[in-house]
Amino acid sequence: MKILIPVLTFGKGGGERVLAKLANELIHLGHSVEFLCPEGSKLPYYPTIATIWWADISGNITDQYKNDSAKTENGFSIQRKLKKALSRLSKNAYDIIIANQSLTVLPIKLSGWAYKTLYYVQAYEPEFYINMGGHKNKILSELSALTYTLKLFTVVNANVYLNYKNLKATRTLYPGVDTPIFYPKETAKLKTKNDKIIIGTVGRLERFKGTQFILDAFLLLRARYSNVELHVAFGDPANFELYEGVHCFRPDGDEALANFYRTLDYYICAGFIQLGAFHYPVVEAMCCGIPVITTPYYPANESNAWITGICDATSIVKQFELAQADDKRRAKKVGQALEDIKQFDWKKVGERMNSYLNELMNKVAKRNNKTISK
Repeated sequence: MKILIPVLTFGKGGGERVLAKLANELIHLGHSVEFLCPEGSKLPYYPTIATIWWADISGNITDQYKNDSAKTENGFSIQRKLKKALSRLSKNAYDIIIANQSLTVLPIKLSGWAYKTLYYVQAYEPEFYINMGGHKNKILSELSALTYTLKLFTVVNANVYLNYKNLKATRTLYPGVDTPIFYPKETAKLKTKNDKIIIGTVGRLERFKGTQFILDAFLLLRARYSNVELHVAFGDPANFELYEGVHCFRPDGDEALANFYRTLDYYICAGFIQLGAFHYPVVEAMCCGIPVITTPYYPANESNAWITGICDATSIVKQFELAQADDKRRAKKVGQALEDIKQFDWKKVGERMNSYLNELMNKVAKRNNKTISK
């Protein structure tokens, strides 16, 4: 089948990685997959073998990349470009549209493609816009929430979203992980009392990511253990220059990110919204054989991680000390985590998505037959 994936932009987020990998897997299964992106975006950060089309302000579509960084883009102008471009396409040009970011859905709906759209929801996005603040983001949050009421063929990326506020679905597709890249580090030698202990996190400025609670916990730990360091991936050194023992890193690409995880003794996550959602850093750290201390994000549980309280630095400290005190328990949880992440094999994920696409194709075929018979 011929599949089109409209996107707002190409970025470095986990959602963009999933789309690139899904496109590649579907192509390996024999489908044709193409991206439609408004001009002005950067080129894809994550490699894809899919064709990429670019849409200008008039809706003209070309395969020639033109990044006009002088143009100011926002959620509204990008939606206009997508709507114009999609409206120009023949409804026979593609068998299926895969919608992902919520703001791509209204252009799809307004241009008449909704009946053959699979809506793959990777987060409850209205909350993200609200947390960013401002009048425009409030409007974007309302538009985002509206897309969940359109009764599209919806697949979510974690069971927590099957019934989450006004988002309702019956199908789940967890993302995959590149285990040939995110593989366990070699078994480390036993540390002595004075050896350096490195705790790490993927640092994000948004409050709901919980980086501040990790920093607070680190300061408590540092007062007790002078050999503890905090390593922050993608952190801005200017935000941590007043804190001794904090080091920032910018791992460029998945291989560098995996190497970052493998330098850690513990990975810590303290996010506190949409708990139960799939969380890439937690999964990637598990794949690298790193003990994980986290708030309850999938697939973390008491058998494969140390679950910490919400917005609670002292709880992080407690879980760290429990993990640090029991070598056998720590090895058992890491081993269980390595078993639990096998479900995220990309081949399995691609095959599951393929089954959903076939289900939607059958629905589209029945709709078309009814239309013809009338």
